[in-house]
Amino acid sequence: MSRRTRLSLFVPLLLLVAWFAAPPVIRWWVDRKIQGNVGEALPEFVLADATGRPWSKQVLAGKRALLHFFRSKCHSCDQEADAMRALEKALPADVVLLHVMTDAVLEFEPALTAATLAQKNFQRPVLMADAKFVDAFHTVAWSNVTPITYVVDAQGIVRFGLRGAQTQAAIEQALAAVR
Repeated sequence: MSRRTRLSLFVPLLLLVAWFAAPPVIRWWVDRKIQGNVGEALPEFVLADATGRPWSKQVLAGKRALLHFFRSKCHSCDQEADAMRALEKALPADVVLLHVMTDAVLEFEPALTAATLAQKNFQRPVLMADAKFVDAFHTVAWSNVTPITYVVDAQGIVRFGLRGAQTQAAIEQALAAVR
């Protein structure tokens, strides 16, 4: 077999291996970034919701919190939306749920963002994340990896980082483990 023939067989094989190996490696890397927040204090932040109300780490002091990162053009976010709306109604008074939209960081068109918000119809505050806020969690480079739900205890420590579409029961289970 000639060198050229071997090379013409090797290159497609290498590309095929890379095609199948890349997603698990990327998932591992992103999971590592997300789990790196577990046990860490919630970062300082100030972000406004759609009504203009400012939200900060201080506003959440003494309460458990869920930070639900999502975006437009996200199939998993769409799958999870029903569970998040049901969760909004079922949460105890000592839990604050903040939806955190990464569209601005991803430079999506405002019309797309507005359409996504209308379609999701979340009743709890939706914060528009800026690059600094996203960097504090899992870096801007990974702001398109959604949904992610961080569970924060009453002392302001991140206790869980849940990546991917979650069920209401899964989030409630994580929340029950946090005081």
